[in-house]
Parts: sequence; C-alpha cells; structure tokens
Amino acid sequence: SLGYGDGAADGRKKSLFVCEFPGDVTASQVSELREEVTAIVRSAKSGDEALVVLQSGGGTVTGYGLAASQLARFKEAGMKLTICVEQVAASGGYMMACTADKIVASPFAVLGS
Repeated sequence: SLGYGDGAADGRKKSLFVCEFPGDVTASQVSELREEVTAIVRSAKSGDEALVVLQSGGGTVTGYGLAASQLARFKEAGMKLTICVEQVAASGGYMMACTADKIVASPFAVLGS
C-alpha cells in the first residue's frame, strides 16, 4: 500500500492499495484476485482506497462475473475503488471496470462492450 493524503478520520495518512488484473479469455487470474482482495479488505482502515490496474479484452461470462464480484467486495467493505486502464477494458473487462467509483484511462485506451 502507498500512504497518501491527510484524510483519514484518525489523523493518519490514508493508504492506497494497488493490484493488477492482466485478464485472459478465461479470467484465470480470479483466484489470485480473490486472495488479494481478501488481504486488502482485512488490513484496510477507514478512508483507505483501492486501485486496480486492469488490462483485459474480455472473455467468459462466468470468469469475468466472478472477477467483477471480487471487485465489488471493496465497495461492500466501504472502500473507494478506482480502475486504471492503460490499453483495453472490453467486454468482461468493461464489466469489471463498471464496479468502480472512478475509471481512469489513458487517452488511447479502448473501453466498452
């Protein structure tokens, strides 16, 4: 995690937890994403945020549905979620991006379904 800002209610710096999801057609990284989300949610304090660097052209509905549900766990834990797209978030990748509070994309990134 990266410490930043002064916005935490207890006077400490907020933490920004960063993880990556380089998705393939079957979203085979869901298991690793689940473990990362669990670790982050367990250690996060009030006011902390998550940032996911997402790269995916999409794939299976079941795989990407599970991946999107893992990202929704950040919101359920009261954390703000930002998705960063450098190249592409299409189809299932776009579904994942839509769980975020904010999407940040490079000028030439392709987003949509």
